[in-house]
Amino acid sequence: MQNTNQNESLTLFVSKALDACKAHAKPLLAVVIALAVLFGGVSLYSSHKEKVRQNSWALFYNAQIALMSQGEEAGFAAIDALEAQYPKSDAAYYARLMQADLLFTQENFAQAADIYKTLLQARNSHVRTIAAVSLGGAQQAVKDYDASVRTLQSFIAENPSSFVLPQAYFTLAVSQELSGNKAAALETYKKILEDYTKTYFGVFAKDKIAQLNK
Repeated sequence: MQNTNQNESLTLFVSKALDACKAHAKPLLAVVIALAVLFGGVSLYSSHKEKVRQNSWALFYNAQIALMSQGEEAGFAAIDALEAQYPKSDAAYYARLMQADLLFTQENFAQAADIYKTLLQARNSHVRTIAAVSLGGAQQAVKDYDASVRTLQSFIAENPSSFVLPQAYFTLAVSQELSGNKAAALETYKKILEDYTKTYFGVFAKDKIAQLNK
């Protein structure tokens, strides 16, 4: 008897559910269509995003080849073309970073600094990190020590756990020393020695502390 009642209850529930679906057929159909469009759009977007990623990195590779085989003018033109076609892509950011680093190694520090500045606005956090510390170094190289100190202090304050902190503190200390601010440089070198004792930066800082204390 109990099973009969349960079956009747289940039949009644299903019947009511079907009636509800029939009564709301049009709204339900609209929801189904909307969901189909949504998932279809997501799928198309993902496909497009992957295509952009692949094509942009292919152009990055072409820019590298152009730099090595055809020279700086062709390579930089290829980077410009990449950025024009795929702005704000990771490939474009890293291509500009490569260009700036090349200019830095050629001692074109001012040009390198200009590119590093633009990369501070990159969507890629790793690119922003490298650009900030490199900018501090480029500013130091053109003897704009105050700008270098500001850049590096700002980066350190905003990124207290960054993987490049040893380099950032090191460049900061050197800029402080070169600007004539011996006391600030000494404090930064002590910070480096305390936090990064067994690294290259710690060994260098120890020597500088001894030198500045003479």
